[in-house]
Amino acid sequence: MGRTGSSCGVSRAEAAVVALGNPYRGDDGVGPALLRLLKVTGERKEARHASPVTRHEIDLIEGVHDGLRLAEAFLGYERVLVVDAAPWLPPGEVVRFRLEELPASAGYFHGIGFRAALELLARARGEGVPEVEVLAIGVPEDPRFGEGLSPAVERALPGALEEAIRWLNE
Repeated sequence: MGRTGSSCGVSRAEAAVVALGNPYRGDDGVGPALLRLLKVTGERKEARHASPVTRHEIDLIEGVHDGLRLAEAFLGYERVLVVDAAPWLPPGEVVRFRLEELPASAGYFHGIGFRAALELLARARGEGVPEVEVLAIGVPEDPRFGEGLSPAVERALPGALEEAIRWLNE
């Protein structure tokens, strides 16, 4: 599965899974938790780090970023799957959608004007805008401080993992 960590450096992967959230803020850490599961699943499949089912190279990126830094991390990829906590969904619900379809009720998504920032950066650098999808996992509106997920959000991880693997194989 390519590299893990921050968005620094050059990659040969065509796709990335980007996990947002703070693992020290309870359910807000569901994105990084899913990324760890995806990494373990990929490592079990093959030491070469192909995606869990296909042979595509992907990058796994974890971080809490504002909109501009997040947009910058996406440049150079053809496809990006963003995994994030969604306080506008019922806890434990998993929904996948294209970035352009971000529900109006979603509110804040790691910086105002994220899509516009992505398009401006891509144009300024002469790069294409990647296809971005969001894998949203419902969490309580005000996650508690501390490590670990609530039981409802923890139960959502297998379904979210299946959805991430489905995206990898499209």
